[in-house]
Amino acid sequence: MLLSAVIINLVCLAVSQPLGGDAVRRMEFINLTGKKVDIDWQDPSTNATYPLATSTPENQTISFNSFANHKFVIRTHVDENSTVHEVIVQVVEDQMDQKVVLKEGLDVERLLSDYGRMLYEEEDEANVSPISAKYIMGLTGSDSQKAAHKVLEKCRKEASLRLAMGLNMDKISESLSSCMEQQASTVLMDMDEKLSVQASVLKQISTLAENYTCADPHKETSEPIEERTWEYEGVSRHVGVLHNRPSSQIHVLHNFISTEECEAIRQAAEPTLHRGTVADGAGGSKLSENRKAWQAGVTYDAENPNDPILMVKKRLFAYANNVTGYGMELPGQEDLMSIQYFGSGVDNPTPDRYTPHCDGECNGFPHKKGGRVATMPPFSRTSTQQRGSPKKVSQRTPAALFFLGLKGLLCSGCE
Repeated sequence: MLLSAVIINLVCLAVSQPLGGDAVRRMEFINLTGKKVDIDWQDPSTNATYPLATSTPENQTISFNSFANHKFVIRTHVDENSTVHEVIVQVVEDQMDQKVVLKEGLDVERLLSDYGRMLYEEEDEANVSPISAKYIMGLTGSDSQKAAHKVLEKCRKEASLRLAMGLNMDKISESLSSCMEQQASTVLMDMDEKLSVQASVLKQISTLAENYTCADPHKETSEPIEERTWEYEGVSRHVGVLHNRPSSQIHVLHNFISTEECEAIRQAAEPTLHRGTVADGAGGSKLSENRKAWQAGVTYDAENPNDPILMVKKRLFAYANNVTGYGMELPGQEDLMSIQYFGSGVDNPTPDRYTPHCDGECNGFPHKKGGRVATMPPFSRTSTQQRGSPKKVSQRTPAALFFLGLKGLLCSGCE
């Protein structure tokens, strides 16, 4: 009984020595540590501590009256004979009713009394001692944004704590929705900023890679990381995989097209050759310095099964279907496009070449269904390097390059 009397007197002492403001602040501690906790009041004059509550069970809430700038010392029980982990919680001045959540490991979160938009105040772990976790809690008045991977956990914890405090379900649902909107907005803005930086860096790197590979006529084809064989209509063709990522692939197919087939395509395109254009995103096309070449659509004779252009187109789609597992058919597909270059070589500051451009909207979103799947340029004798990739193909036999964007992960319209 003597111990009880002493504790009661100390509680009275805790509320009778106002230090920073004469209004009483109500402190409520919610024990979610999973262990029993002791709560002491610290004398602001001597820093001596006096017990207010001992062995407070987990999931229990306990309240005290105090004043601004007073401090409470909280300790967790690890076993019956010792206590470790200590935290100091300071009573702040601008909140009359203050709720403090004691979490596992004696992490501390402060809930502001504006439950319509509950805020968390977490301590800087850089100040944690290896022996004891001592924190001085203070209110800054700002709502620190969580990292993207913490969005759901943060909002879930807020809802759980509101539920534990007995708030009505309508208010909990409203605050949960508000939390998700605020956090999702922050994450999206952060992602947009990071993507912009990545795009800028990629553009700079790709320019350097292109200039290097194009300036070295003796540079050989990049070594394949994998070699395959593709069987089509009784003919085996060697395939070198130069690049293989979840979102993209680059293949080189040897002996894919004959010299005669290339010549047939060139001649068919000759009457309608015009300056190359890119799609303008509105259903039309426009000239662009990113596509300095001449081009023409090439049709085939559908009534002639031996038409060389038809045979090339069937072969192109057969390989694309083989790699993707799709069942694309020729009807409804774009015509083959003949791209031709005339002079203005590497010594020219703006030579004839393709550089990054957008065929359609280039907004960074995944490809829309029904759009382009891959780009596959066959050639008879040339050197080529895909902009944005360090892979180079220096080809002396008829071949084809296959550039694939898988699973809709490549940005829309980007080539």
